[in-house]
Amino acid sequence: MPNHQLICVDCSSKQDPSVADLYCSECGGLFAVEYLAAPDGTMPRLPMDEPLNSNSLGEGDTPLVFLDKTCEHLGLGSLWAKLEFMSPTGSFKDRGSAVLTTMGRDFGVTEFIEDSSGNAGASLSAYAAATGLKAHVFAPASAASGKLDQIQIFGASLHKIEGHRQAATEAAEEFVKDRGLVYMSHNLSPYFSEGMKAVSYEIVEVLDDGIDHVVLPVGNGSLLIGMVRGYQELLEAGIIRRIPKFHGVQAHAVRPVVAALNGEEWSHEDVQPTNASGIAVSKPPRLKDMVEAIRATGGSGITVSEESLIDWQARLASSEGVFAEMTSAGAFAGLAQLIESGVIERDSNVCVPITGSGLKEPLKK
Repeated sequence: MPNHQLICVDCSSKQDPSVADLYCSECGGLFAVEYLAAPDGTMPRLPMDEPLNSNSLGEGDTPLVFLDKTCEHLGLGSLWAKLEFMSPTGSFKDRGSAVLTTMGRDFGVTEFIEDSSGNAGASLSAYAAATGLKAHVFAPASAASGKLDQIQIFGASLHKIEGHRQAATEAAEEFVKDRGLVYMSHNLSPYFSEGMKAVSYEIVEVLDDGIDHVVLPVGNGSLLIGMVRGYQELLEAGIIRRIPKFHGVQAHAVRPVVAALNGEEWSHEDVQPTNASGIAVSKPPRLKDMVEAIRATGGSGITVSEESLIDWQARLASSEGVFAEMTSAGAFAGLAQLIESGVIERDSNVCVPITGSGLKEPLKK
């Protein structure tokens, strides 16, 4: 007997669990996972019948590190970094890949299609290899060579697509139609973000509910959506008394989430080049979910410049010994602006997930 069902985020229609069905048959909306029992707070609820038999490479339980020098520089009460880049493939995406590939395996999938800016494709390729699935990954030809190399070394079929990030999604969708394979899109599947809930559980295990603000980069939003849901489970179970405010950071060059939050005119045709490749998503399918997650916590959205990405990557490395990829460095650039504008008060307690390793991409000079 499954421990969950799927519920449409738009019309609330419900259906049985599936990795193949991505859109509601009633209205075309996307699904979320709805569990059939209330949370008890002892662990993140997961959709697998037997979580101990999940397809794991040791993801999770990443270090939570106090950034003393940066905390003092910004005038905060405390500043914690959740080192998600210490996951098996070097990014937070491994948490979602473990859940999604487990569900795929248990539903009898043998071959699937995914599109990615790099990190999710690398992660799903590794987890596919671990459980014996064949992966086809569509990624921009311009993606960092380290990420593309990861996809290939894990044995996935890499389809490099010229053009912007959205072109890779469109090519993957055409391939799905042509081949009739399962589209296990980390952007569309309700299962991927379920793996991210554990980040919140791990923070609370160490710091209780002492964090005032979480600042993180947002692209397709799986980490944001999953972390907020994790905190909501903990609140519902009575483990914590409050949820931190979540603030989403995007590059000014690609800012659909921030534009939606702030009521700005912006479309995917306005995309400009950015070094924050991990969040260069011009048409995120879960835009509505991201906006609702941020607003539900009383948070905000902010954009950062390309120069600030380079500056903060270098600053974190030289002062804290943390080599973050540009996308992750952007969260600190956003944090500095949020403090400067008064949105985040000085002396606040802040946590920033560092989502990917700087080793994945060449340095920008």
